[in-house]
Amino acid sequence: MLASSKEMLRKLASYLVLLPATLWAADFWDSKPFTDWSDKEVRRVMTNSPWARQTNTAMTNARPSLPPADSPASGFPGADGSLIRVPNLGRVGGTDAGPAITPPDSSVEQGLPVMIRWQTALPIRQAQMRAKYGKEAATAPGAKKILDQDPTMYVISVAGIPGALVTLGGAETAKRSIQDQTTLAAKGKPALHPNAVEFVQGGDNVDVLLAFPKTSPFTLADQEIDFASRIGTVDVKYRFRLKDMIVRGKLEL
Repeated sequence: MLASSKEMLRKLASYLVLLPATLWAADFWDSKPFTDWSDKEVRRVMTNSPWARQTNTAMTNARPSLPPADSPASGFPGADGSLIRVPNLGRVGGTDAGPAITPPDSSVEQGLPVMIRWQTALPIRQAQMRAKYGKEAATAPGAKKILDQDPTMYVISVAGIPGALVTLGGAETAKRSIQDQTTLAAKGKPALHPNAVEFVQGGDNVDVLLAFPKTSPFTLADQEIDFASRIGTVDVKYRFRLKDMIVRGKLEL
């Protein structure tokens, strides 16, 4: 009986030694070259990862105006301030069609699902290039331009808002309003406001790109970053946990 008990304990000890490796195995974006990511893994990075999450918003209906003009793709500002274009991926609900809009004079609060992405984070850029260039993503000149960038600002995108709700009062007026009512903040640091806003049309919906200056770069010591914005008639909030946004020992934002 004693011998069998000792054998059982040895087996349990062996299992416990292996257990942490099972529980704490690195995510694929930390353990696999991005060129080896599957289509499913690309989609996960773009829609359900520490850098991209769907969240519900508070929406107050109001009289809509015309959406902005067509633009082929979203992106992020490069070192020269120009917008580097990248393909749109992972729209909320898998369609560009926005939800039905209730009568314009209504003030009913509704939940609206949107996708929030930290657009300048390397895993997001890698997923976009992997989707566009496939296995050649590491060497294609167009991909290298995106991946070799050291973004001089933080860019967050909000996708899935009907364009008619984004551009109330006109596109330029809406951009100024969004700049005033958007913050990116960590505890103990002054809140950042975007110094640039871009609209990217996709069917009835609009991607809103918000570029924040790196005047006081975020570090792992900040622990969490709160994003808050009022876009047209939609209030968007999300909290990023920085400990989850580390790839190969580096914080990727």
